Order: sequence, then structure tokens, then C-alpha cells
Amino acid sequence: MTLVCYAFVYIFEALIALMFFGNKFNEKYKRGVAFLSFMASAAIQFGLSFFGIPNVNLATFIIFNFLLCFLCYETKVTQAVFNSLLLAATMLITELITVYVSRFAFGIGITEHTSNDMLLLIQSGTAKLLYFLTAYLISKFATKEIRSDLKNTKSALLLLLPIASIVVLLGIVRITELYATTDNIYILFSVATILLMYANITVFWVHESLLKTQRENTELQLQAQKAELDTEYYTLLQNQYENSNILIHDIKRHLLSIKELSNENDCDGIEHYIDNLYSEYEVKNIKKYSNHKLVNAIINRYAKVFADSGITFNCDIRNIDFSFIADNDLTSLLDNLLENALEASRDSEEKKVELQITPTNVNYISLTLNNSCSTAPNIKNGKLITTKKKSAPHGYGIKSIKRIADKYDGDVSFEYDEPNYLFKMRIILKKLN
Repeated sequence: MTLVCYAFVYIFEALIALMFFGNKFNEKYKRGVAFLSFMASAAIQFGLSFFGIPNVNLATFIIFNFLLCFLCYETKVTQAVFNSLLLAATMLITELITVYVSRFAFGIGITEHTSNDMLLLIQSGTAKLLYFLTAYLISKFATKEIRSDLKNTKSALLLLLPIASIVVLLGIVRITELYATTDNIYILFSVATILLMYANITVFWVHESLLKTQRENTELQLQAQKAELDTEYYTLLQNQYENSNILIHDIKRHLLSIKELSNENDCDGIEHYIDNLYSEYEVKNIKKYSNHKLVNAIINRYAKVFADSGITFNCDIRNIDFSFIADNDLTSLLDNLLENALEASRDSEEKKVELQITPTNVNYISLTLNNSCSTAPNIKNGKLITTKKKSAPHGYGIKSIKRIADKYDGDVSFEYDEPNYLFKMRIILKKLN
């Protein structure tokens, strides 16, 4: 019974580690590969436990979790070390909580489980359930760590806390083994163990909060830089379109001048005149979708990209007053909408994109974008998640759209029409005074 109990304990610990690392990191391989690796680790640790040396068991637990975290997930060495130590400290603390609470609550001796199979089963089960609950809560509310986290020396100093906690707890265990202690001392040790657990979790939450804030700031900076670059690009594009309009307006005068040169048989003059026109103007195939120059520039740019990609593009923009939207917000909104539609429809069979912008009531405008999409989008908790392989550098477009909608007291909604393989997104914006 003891042997079976320990076998299930090692399997359970491996499953907890698999859950913990899976919630915190992106996997390098398929889930099945990680599962088999963790089960192999549990088997090896179970075999090493027959030596009967607790410190060796703890060391192998830390080493194997470090190797599995580093090899099976997208992590840095410091991240793998920190999280394997955090798991070890959590496991040790939950075990000691179970032992000490059993001691002063039920009068059960510290080492009594070694001679009582039923007590071993109960205490082991209790400790591992508490360990699972704690690890689950930590990993569940943690943000996904990426390889750039814990890259500096200051972050690496966090490793000292779980190391110190393990050393202190091992010292407490050694004291209770060597010296007779009263119930009050056991209560004191229990409180100290719980406080150590609380300290580890608190520091962990602070660390996670800082990582989340850092990522959000980075995302905002990237969004601001992208919006600034896009605005500059479309300003240049508008100038080019304006030059084209000027050329079209003056085309009669230019043709008369060329005719005069032709009457004089001045071929060199004609060539020089035409070269000057080419260098001064860049003729564009312009279609008027909107009276707003920036909107028209953006739509024309993507209309050409859609045409080059073999995508059917239909656009219906009513006489909308976009003056209430800042140029950088308007650029980010339309650019991200059409870029996402381009990526999705490019890989679909039907290849079509439809954009409609209409007034809604008096104070709102509605942007409706429908695009073909061969696979259903990834939606979790009502949020649209990027389907790109590495989510770390992607997904900003969706967040940017939501940020702009919130800024203008609007709303974003989406649905997937599975029978027609059509993704539909609708954005409502309020005309702010």
C-alpha cells in the first residue's frame, strides 16, 4: 500500500507540474510530448526514491522540473529555475502545513505516517490536494510568460526567495527531528510555514503584476508607433493623390504645350517636358470612396492590395463626417480592420471582403466588416484571440481596435457564420463633442 501510495504521489506531482508550466508558458511541442516527458520524469523520481534520502528526492524534483520547463516550453534558464524552485517551495510548504496541522489539531506525531499506511494515505492525499490547489491558483491567474521575462539581474534575484524558503523549512524539519518540542512550538512552526507560503505567493503576484504592466506599456508604445508611422504614410499618400488630381486638372494645359512643341518638331523638348511631368507627379488610379481624404487614401491603398491578392473588395461609405475622430485613431482603426481581413481572406476559398460605414441614429456611426474566413476564429471568454503561431508579437491589432472603440464610447462585436465561412465584425463609435 505504501508503494502504491508513493507511485500515485509522483504521478500526481508530475500532472501538477504539467498543468502549472502549461498555464504559464507557451509549449514548444505538442501536448502529448510534454505529457510523456512528465510521466517519464515521475517514473525516474519514483525509482530514485527507493534510496530513502529526502534531500535527494527534493533535489531531483527541482532538477527534473527545471529540465522539463526549459526543454518543453519557451522559457529562459532563469525562468525555468525560478518556477521550478517556486513549485518546490510550494510543495514543501503544503506538506509541512498538513503535517503540523495534524500534529496540534489531532495529536498525530510528525513521523507517525511512516508506520501507519492509512495515515500516510490520508496525509499524502491532503498535502497533494493542497499543493494542487495552490499551484493551480498561482498558474491560473498568472500571465503567460515569454522568453524576454526575467532577463535582467534584478529579476533573477527573485530566485533567492524560494531558495531561502526551502532552506528555512528544511531547518524546521531538522529541528523537530533532533529536539523534543511542545505543542506551542508546533503551532509557531505551522504559523511560520503558512506565512512563508503567503510571502512566496505575494512576491509572485507582485512579480506577475509588474510583468503585466510592462507588457501593456510595451503594447501601447508599439501601437502608438504604428499609428504614427501609418499616419505619416497616409499623409504622403494623400500628397501623391493630390498631385495626381492637380495633374488631371491641368492636363489640358500640358497637352496644349506638348502640341506647340510638336508643331515646332521639337522632339527633345517634348521628351524633356514629359520627363518633368513624370518626376513632378506620380499618377495613381484613384477611386473616391469617401469625402475624407485620409479615409479615401487608406481605402484606395487596400483596394489595390486586395486586387493584387485576387480578393474581391466591396466598399460602401456613406456621407460620413469623420471629423470627430483623430487622424491617428482613424488610421489605426481602418488599417487594423483591413489588415486582419486581408490575412484571413487571403487563405480562404471565396476571397472576399466587404466594408460598410453608415450613420446610426444621430450620434453614432457603424463600421461593418465582413470577410471570408476558412477556419473559425479563436474566441475565449468573449475575446478574439490571434491564431498566429507565436502570440507574443501579434494580437495588437485587435487590442488597438478595442481601445479606439472604448475611447469613443463605442462597442466591438463579432460573430462567425460557419455555414458561409464568413467572419463579421461590427464597431460602433459615438460622435464626441
